[in-house]
Amino acid sequence: MAGGLTTTNVARELLIMRSPLTATIINAGFIFAAFLLSLPALALPTTRVWLKAHGWLVFISAILTLVIGLDIWYHTLKTRANLNDMWDQQAADIKSLLQAQFDCCGYISTAMFMQDSICPDVTVAASKQGCAARFSDFANGFLNLIFTASFGFVALDVILLLCVGMVLKDRQEKQRYRHIDEKNGFGGL
Repeated sequence: MAGGLTTTNVARELLIMRSPLTATIINAGFIFAAFLLSLPALALPTTRVWLKAHGWLVFISAILTLVIGLDIWYHTLKTRANLNDMWDQQAADIKSLLQAQFDCCGYISTAMFMQDSICPDVTVAASKQGCAARFSDFANGFLNLIFTASFGFVALDVILLLCVGMVLKDRQEKQRYRHIDEKNGFGGL
């Protein structure tokens, strides 16, 4: 059997391996950098440069998160076809694990099953249904959760951008009044 795959995690692991992991790691880097830029933006209440840089990184991470979520959502529109291709590419032991997880034989047709403890012969395989329905139901539920959470993070990024915009406007206004006071001889109050 493949390293670390069991009947409880094989479908989830196959779906994760087909998700955009590189883009997700890059996006995580942008999110971490945005967090790091927020620290001096909070610690230095009179400067706006750090806050602007933080806002741009939040904007970039929101766009990347949206693209990742849309990519996953788009692939859920073709779940059965994608899973059929995935099924065909798997080794016999992986197909056997999937048959055990979903208690089914074959993908679409039970005639094309892997002989194992779940499907020991043609008679048992004929009495069970193919894995397509159960596997695609599992995949849709799992991927729907991921892209919905992704869109939720985009909404949080938009809220954060609105907050950054309000703080930037407030700091700009305070800086303007500070310059007016300095011109009038009152100094920086």
